[in-house]
Amino acid sequence: MKNKHDYNMVNWDSQDVTIARELGCSRERVRQKRKELGMGQSLNFHKINVEIMNKIVEMDTSNRTLEDIAHEMGCSKFYVKDVVTEYKKPFIVVDRRKGGKYQWTIADWTKTDKEVARNLGVPNVGVVTGHRRRLGIIKNRVKIISPSKERTCWESPKVEAIF
Repeated sequence: MKNKHDYNMVNWDSQDVTIARELGCSRERVRQKRKELGMGQSLNFHKINVEIMNKIVEMDTSNRTLEDIAHEMGCSKFYVKDVVTEYKKPFIVVDRRKGGKYQWTIADWTKTDKEVARNLGVPNVGVVTGHRRRLGIIKNRVKIISPSKERTCWESPKVEAIF
């Protein structure tokens, strides 16, 4: 039986999908023929959109965002990010996170958590404590200077703040 396609003229370095398009057959048939001829897998085996990947690699991405590159290439920004990070190409990072619910930059961390919460309008003091821990700020502690075992006077003891 004569072969319908001339597999001797095929560039076996390209993907099965590309070869199948050129020959007008299925990708599965190209895979079977590659196995029969002992050609091994292509260099770009399991790589999606090799043409797009090569364009991204050749492109100057240093002054562009992932969204710009993806829009120009017609693919997702997640695929662009995979290619750019794999080839260690620079790109502009767009940080879309919110600044936060409270203005932590104006907080006076020399005060207690309760006072900071009151100044910022935070209803839960634990939120301030958690944020203080994330920032690595030591908590404002209160040291009792004159402790007494027997309390004859019900006034508060003398305290001093430690910084």
